[in-house]
Amino acid sequence: MKFYLAGQTNFGNRGCEALTRTVISTLSEEFENTSFLVPATDPEADAKQWPQMARYGATFVSANHIPPAIKWWNRAIRLAPWIKPFWEPSYALPSYAFRDMSECDAILMIGGDTISLDYGSGSLFMASGFMDAAARAGHATMLVAASISPFKDPVFERYMARHLKRYSVITVRETESLAYLKHVGLDNAVLVADPAFALEPEAVEWAHPLTQSSAVLGFNISPVIEESWRRAGNSGNLVEESVAFLRKVLAETGLRVALIPHVDPLDDSLYNSDTSILDRIQTSLGGPSARLVLVPRSFNAAQLKYLIGRCRYFMGGRTHATIAAWSQGVPTISFAYSTKAYGLNKDLFGTLDFVLQTPRISRDSLWKAFTELRESENFIRSLLAQRIPEWKRKASLSANVLAEHLKTRIY
Repeated sequence: MKFYLAGQTNFGNRGCEALTRTVISTLSEEFENTSFLVPATDPEADAKQWPQMARYGATFVSANHIPPAIKWWNRAIRLAPWIKPFWEPSYALPSYAFRDMSECDAILMIGGDTISLDYGSGSLFMASGFMDAAARAGHATMLVAASISPFKDPVFERYMARHLKRYSVITVRETESLAYLKHVGLDNAVLVADPAFALEPEAVEWAHPLTQSSAVLGFNISPVIEESWRRAGNSGNLVEESVAFLRKVLAETGLRVALIPHVDPLDDSLYNSDTSILDRIQTSLGGPSARLVLVPRSFNAAQLKYLIGRCRYFMGGRTHATIAAWSQGVPTISFAYSTKAYGLNKDLFGTLDFVLQTPRISRDSLWKAFTELRESENFIRSLLAQRIPEWKRKASLSANVLAEHLKTRIY
């Protein structure tokens, strides 16, 4: 069996790397003689992140880009929103993608929240258009462990409802998304867990107290969180609020603080770089010390999972950083800017007590959430010890569901 992993373009986002690794590994366990095509904008850089990839029969192919037609459409609806009901952008498969997909038994859209407006309408319609084109070409298509946020815009919701009904198989990673799919008329989606729950951590040799002591608070904020916080109309500066909170942690507890990036471009650029914002925090706190460290941006997804697992507590905005923490039993506060953080917390804990909405982040709300996290530490650890084994089992369910579907197509 051969699979094409749409929705993937690079491993700079360690969450994308974690998903690619675990989707490939779980499919390899379900099917015999598997191979995979993985789109990449910089195959050489991605290969360094996961040197074992070739063992799974996985090879890199050309990544897809937003075509000019969608770029023009995206600009047009901004200038004249009234045209949206009359003009759904079309997408024609590039010749290289058509050629690559023709070799495959199924086309999988991975990435978690690619079918959402979290990254803009252009990104959404490129992803949905690509998969619609694959379905028109006769391929089995699957939306894997997705989060589907309400589209709010009724025109986009109608477009996406039609798109979602074209998938051969859909799995979702939380009940919020399952309920929304039912709202738009789909009742055949299957609830699973995010495949990254099953990612195996990779120990690293790094001479720093973070790897030698469990008295560590891991902390992650990102440019996405900063932009969401700013759009909410907050005055002031998110970095300053974070610095004030962490200064209090260092002054009033015996904990060390590890600033842990989870998205950083592999070409060392600062675009959408967690390190760029975390470095500002470290500098404002006086620079690195025995109790404060900025984790290097060079680690891969499995290595970062190992380091996150060394923390006693974790507070973060990158979804797959929080998944790395939960799956190792680390009490965690999620900074939420979309459906996924709410849905995952609600399903895992039955409560939103450990979610801090991004617009409400401040030095005081961070301290309050941190205090509640410490007070609930034993409860959280006990709950995670009970539930994570089942969530890890559910992380492979997408592969099982796809196998059952492909059997019906073959027989």
